[in-house]
Amino acid sequence: MGVVPWELRLRSERIVTPAGVTAGEVAVREGRIVALRTGAAGLSHPGAGERVDLGDAWLLPGMIDGHVHGGDGGRAESADPDELVAMAELHARHGTTGLLPTLVPAPAQELLAALGAIAPARDRAPQILGTHLEGPFLSPSRAGALDPGAMRTPDLTLMNRLLSVPGADVRMMTIAPELPGALALIARLAAAGRLASLGHSAATSTEVRAAVRAGARSVTHLFNAMSSLHHREPGLVGEALDCPRLSCELIADGRHVAPGVLRIALRAAGSSRIRLVTDAIAATGRPDGEYRLGHTTVAVHDGVTRSAATGRLAGSTLTMDAALRAAVELLGLEVAEAAALASTHPARALGLDRKGAIAPGYDADLTVLDDDLSVRATLIGGRWVHGP
Repeated sequence: MGVVPWELRLRSERIVTPAGVTAGEVAVREGRIVALRTGAAGLSHPGAGERVDLGDAWLLPGMIDGHVHGGDGGRAESADPDELVAMAELHARHGTTGLLPTLVPAPAQELLAALGAIAPARDRAPQILGTHLEGPFLSPSRAGALDPGAMRTPDLTLMNRLLSVPGADVRMMTIAPELPGALALIARLAAAGRLASLGHSAATSTEVRAAVRAGARSVTHLFNAMSSLHHREPGLVGEALDCPRLSCELIADGRHVAPGVLRIALRAAGSSRIRLVTDAIAATGRPDGEYRLGHTTVAVHDGVTRSAATGRLAGSTLTMDAALRAAVELLGLEVAEAAALASTHPARALGLDRKGAIAPGYDADLTVLDDDLSVRATLIGGRWVHGP
């Protein structure tokens, strides 16, 4: 029987695998990892396929951002596939191999139009894995920088319409669980295999626990726009830290959550329940100025994004490589541990069974970092989209 050639073979002294960091070689064929050999020796059939020697660069499973509103001027809610592709390409240059364009509350027709642009954009940008609906069923009392006037009481008929847009693949939806009818929507999401996440919420501990029983398994940007921890009423923050069934997003830019509080969250929840997100808006990768987040005008100064009307933080200009560096620098994590927060845990929470690890059978979505943890190259589905 003849030898089946590899399409690509990647050699590195620092490959982050499920078993730890190791030297070795990864073989890729037809968009998948087909072999991993550790140690000084290469793969068998050394003459087969293109071989790229990465030296001592870090080879990580591709980073996955489940909460991203824009980038390079593109907005998730624009209903223009070109804008979605632009934001996806910007984040790929920063090591993101998978993302969920995240839609903020808006009138139903605007949401449906934005969802309708996802499928044609996915045809051109395979890193778009589906959609995150951040609302519209959120609490106006915890709107943050979002438009409270666009938030709605839970409506199962509307939610079913949003979930059924062809090709949009809504993988995650953020809901305020205290709203009337919210538990039925959470149960519907869970039954459909979608991730029900709690956020923009004034929920009590009792209401959060009811949502978990209904099927909620996530908390959206922990600490931000939610009921905070009190010693007699844990609120959403307290329940998120305490409940082992809840996976928590963290915006690790040092602004949305103070570094000390990030470390408290990591110790309280355990690293396995933390996943990094950017909450990036259209200003990411662009100069300071005015941008839009839904119907909100956002003023960006020195890279900090705030509502022009209220001064509240309004998304970020964070990228996943910067979030990973922050996890190393602010949280004191090893690179492999930070990579799990940026890749493995998001993949698991979002039900992406073939992503989030460097192992045979997984998609060849890989991020290459230099020693300073800056991005050297990004590989999506076995194809270089940045670098090498």
